[in-house]
Amino acid sequence: MRAETLSLSLCALLLFACDKTKADSKLPEPQAGPNGDSCAVYVERVASGVRCTAVDTDHCSCELVAASPSTPPPSDAALLPTEGGGDATATTTTNPPAAGSAATLAFSTGPANTTVKCLSGPCPVTTAEVITRAYPAIAAAPSGTTVQLEFSAPDHTPVTNTYTLYPGTNQVAFKLEKVGPTLPDSATLEFQGAPAGTTVECVSGPCPDKKTHPADKSFPAIKLDKDDQTLLLRFNAPGYRTAMSSFKVGRGPNIVPVLMERMPSGK
Repeated sequence: MRAETLSLSLCALLLFACDKTKADSKLPEPQAGPNGDSCAVYVERVASGVRCTAVDTDHCSCELVAASPSTPPPSDAALLPTEGGGDATATTTTNPPAAGSAATLAFSTGPANTTVKCLSGPCPVTTAEVITRAYPAIAAAPSGTTVQLEFSAPDHTPVTNTYTLYPGTNQVAFKLEKVGPTLPDSATLEFQGAPAGTTVECVSGPCPDKKTHPADKSFPAIKLDKDDQTLLLRFNAPGYRTAMSSFKVGRGPNIVPVLMERMPSGK
């Protein structure tokens, strides 16, 4: 409706401009167009959508010409991806899948208050976390990602293991050894039941030396790399027969009983 109203107004104006003999026209006399154009030529040139026919040199008859329909906008369907490739004018793209995804850790049972700490690899945190709580997920590639974890617990020796993680749930096994009392690396000997003046000499085994030592004095410490090592000892005492005895000793203090036979009187 708007286009038609504008066209009619233009038509009325053109008719006034071209018909200068109209008695009630208040418009000024039309001026000749550039280059001496006639009324019909001039109106067609300056007014689009109008077709004029010259009546005579100074008069013309004009009419509106129907405008060609405008090209409709493209359909929204043209922006959708086509199946099978096609020659679509536009396609929808998506981000490629990530190279890795989350790996969750399921720890084996450990001593009370066991903690785990990530030492190397794509560590989600660098603090020690209690294994009974959910550990943060770790980024892992489908081909496997390596991490190094340290496990600790009170009264246990810490252990560090390396694991290869994959996307999904990963079973993480570890073992902590309880810390026992620290044992010395040597054995000490204390002789019991030895007669007065008894002497002792180490004959074989991990002997500290091959010297004769008083049994009531400190015998030299014996260096041991393991427990239950056998010593062959020789005992001598005034009025007693020489005695040869073997004993198994371990690291730390050892009590060695001394059994000796008296010599017959007059011997």
